[in-house]
Amino acid sequence: MRIRAGIIPVLLTSVLCLGATANGQKYTYKSHIEHPIVHYKMSARLDPETKTVKGHYTLTWWNHTSDSIPDLYFHLYLNAFKNLDSTFMRESEERGRGGEEESDVKGPDRWGWVDVDKIQIAGGADLTALQTFVHPDDENAADQTVMRIALPQPIPPQGSIKLAVDFTSKLPHAVARNGFEGDYFLMVQWFPKIGVYEGAGERGRTTAGWNCHQYHANTEFYADYGTYDVDVTAPSNYVVGSTGVRRSEQKNSDGTTTYNYFQEDVHDFGWTACPEFVKVTRPFVWRDQVTPAELATWSRILNLPEDQIALRDISVTFLLRPTHTNVANRYFRSIFNGLKYFGLWYGQYPYDTMTVVDVPRNSATCCMEYPTFITVGTSFWPGEHGLSPEGVTVHEFGHQFWYGLVGNNEFEEAWLDEGFNTYSTGKVLEAAYGAGCNYERFLSMPVAATPWLSVDLPSFPFAKLGSIPVGSYFSCLPEPERTSGRGYFLDHAKIDNLVRNGWQYMNGSSYGVNSYTRVGLTLRMLESYLGTETMARVMRTYHQRWRYRHPATPDFIAVVNEVSGRNMDWFFQQFFYGSNLADYAVAEIHSDPIEGKVGLYGGPGKKQEFSEADAGAASHASVDKRYRSTVLVRRLGEAVAPVDVDVHFENGETVHEHWDGQYRWIRYVYERNSKVNSAEVDAEHKLVLDANYTNNSRVVGEDNRAAAKWYVRWIFWLENLFFAASYFS
Repeated sequence: MRIRAGIIPVLLTSVLCLGATANGQKYTYKSHIEHPIVHYKMSARLDPETKTVKGHYTLTWWNHTSDSIPDLYFHLYLNAFKNLDSTFMRESEERGRGGEEESDVKGPDRWGWVDVDKIQIAGGADLTALQTFVHPDDENAADQTVMRIALPQPIPPQGSIKLAVDFTSKLPHAVARNGFEGDYFLMVQWFPKIGVYEGAGERGRTTAGWNCHQYHANTEFYADYGTYDVDVTAPSNYVVGSTGVRRSEQKNSDGTTTYNYFQEDVHDFGWTACPEFVKVTRPFVWRDQVTPAELATWSRILNLPEDQIALRDISVTFLLRPTHTNVANRYFRSIFNGLKYFGLWYGQYPYDTMTVVDVPRNSATCCMEYPTFITVGTSFWPGEHGLSPEGVTVHEFGHQFWYGLVGNNEFEEAWLDEGFNTYSTGKVLEAAYGAGCNYERFLSMPVAATPWLSVDLPSFPFAKLGSIPVGSYFSCLPEPERTSGRGYFLDHAKIDNLVRNGWQYMNGSSYGVNSYTRVGLTLRMLESYLGTETMARVMRTYHQRWRYRHPATPDFIAVVNEVSGRNMDWFFQQFFYGSNLADYAVAEIHSDPIEGKVGLYGGPGKKQEFSEADAGAASHASVDKRYRSTVLVRRLGEAVAPVDVDVHFENGETVHEHWDGQYRWIRYVYERNSKVNSAEVDAEHKLVLDANYTNNSRVVGEDNRAAAKWYVRWIFWLENLFFAASYFS
């Protein structure tokens, strides 16, 4: 919700109850927004033959600011796929985004576009001829993803405008999680969508204006909250699903059916249609999923009464591919776990429905999130103990909270949804499933394996069947920590700062690392400094405070400092606004016997000489030998953070030191009757962004265990290689 400074959204006491829906479900959603910014009353008709949607809507848009607004800005996202000269396509070629923009389809069906056929003030001036394309982010005159219309009269402060819009959307062949494949259609970012007008002071703006960026290869979306009331018409043999609740359906004489969908307090609307979908609906009954003990535990941790921790029942619908019905139970369990844990931790999922689309295999339309509506994917034969499709399903559902309910600007601060969701998804998977297993594919069969080599198959008779993974077979090999990613350290740690406009990252890999992996790791590290329960209260407070609103990075930092009662600015300055590398190491350990007195001792006239031989004899005779030990710890990276250092002695004693990490190194000196035999910096791995854990510890003396371990692994790998080779001999 767009809110002026000092205005707090008020919970409406009235309940909008629209009676029974088409499937008999009652619509019980309670609106949480006092004054929506947008209200779309829309109709759309899908023509599968021409791959087009003809649409019309009336849009009521409210100016929540004290500004007089002279123009309107609209996103025309589908024009990103109009030709190769759009900013999206140019950046895709230059920076790369996994090849998803490539298409085997040639001719007109490859391309997508959206035309505003007519736009006028309802009952007033025709604005159609006033359309112009603008390019707020670059100088690409060929890009047509942002439209501006100068108004005959400005919209006054707190005033509204009502528009009537006719449009035609041509869907591209599946690209960037949009479009069609055969008779499967996914309509997302498919209509002319008004941008976000931000007043001075909102999200840190110094001057008011429209926030309406072009569609970039490395950005997603940003829109205001409001109401969508949409009539969708499709051939009657097509199964249709969408954002919101289906309130009615009407069969038409031309062989089509019109469905009405309705949803309040969302900032987008997506839908899908395909004749092959198998529709399966099950209820999420929250008291069957959450035990009284779990409810009591989170009531204590969050310091909230149990009625504020309680969840609500939800209708969950999957639109499955016919070959994936065997995975239905795993799919539903994934969504139920998401509803349970995200709800307990951050607050109940407020909507009545959740619709999940199982896309065709390897489809470019997978995987993505829209309000109450997500796309996911799997295979007909997933690994029994792997977390696929669980991982992607929980992740896409998690976006209902981080992006859906807390509506950050994904163009400018993608980390606030992708990174938060990476962190949250990892915690859900750990709580619900524990460690999963790594699986590789051999002739489409899942094999529990961690390969270190792939052996190409002979072209005959195995053409196009890929290769054989060679490694550890036939045992559950745990997947790494959900939020880990050594690629961040090896390739991308210093390329870009984390907080950055999405299209300004150097390439797609840097965007991915800094929006997903790095943030997940960084939030894990923040949790290790604050403590698990304090972090839980931070996340709950932030989510509840910014539901239906548009936060920015400083808003999260403010909540962290407030809830923790600590000034964590040093942490964010180091790890969010910078690209410095964290790397701490135990560099040296020395322990030398204290030999006793050697040289001249005493004052004037009383000097006494002690030789090395005297000292050695005394030391040899002593039963209480003493040693002077030194431990040198270094900060090899530029990032500064406090760390703990554990120093272990041969007699079993351990000394715990705490270093602020400010200077480049620190040396600890001990005089004891035991030598230091090892030391470790950050033994609890609080500093999860440490680029090199292998230098965090040092052991005195020769240790062949690591070499022995690698020797055994190499022998095992070679045996696998010879076994694979003999298979084809």
